[in-house]
Amino acid sequence: MGLFSSIAGSVAAKMGGEQGRMFQVALEIIERNGGAPGVLQKFRDAGMAEEVDSWLAKGENLPLAPDQIEAALGTPVLTDIAQKFHMSLDEVAQTLANYLPKVVDRLSPDGKVPQTQSDLMAQALSAWRRM
Repeated sequence: MGLFSSIAGSVAAKMGGEQGRMFQVALEIIERNGGAPGVLQKFRDAGMAEEVDSWLAKGENLPLAPDQIEAALGTPVLTDIAQKFHMSLDEVAQTLANYLPKVVDRLSPDGKVPQTQSDLMAQALSAWRRM
């Protein structure tokens, strides 16, 4: 486990409850896909560029459905995360459908997602304080 993961795990533990759990799930998805830009590219590649662009822009975020999460990230990834966090596949997909647009929106107040792990952590901490 790297320094970033260790710090992020500590932050999630201090958040506790559902919020901490969602932070950990979101972080896991981001880490597995080469950072926030990699996650967004997965959704663009799966035909959801309009949704991604809405999360980065000012205004209302277009929603996602759980099946869109599964289409973009893949069943094996979601199954692995479900096992790691003791959730069902449906719970993981629904949770990400509910939270991912909000998280990306809050991580990108200027329309750009953080490019490095340290920038991501700083922006994530700032965003979670505002939630």
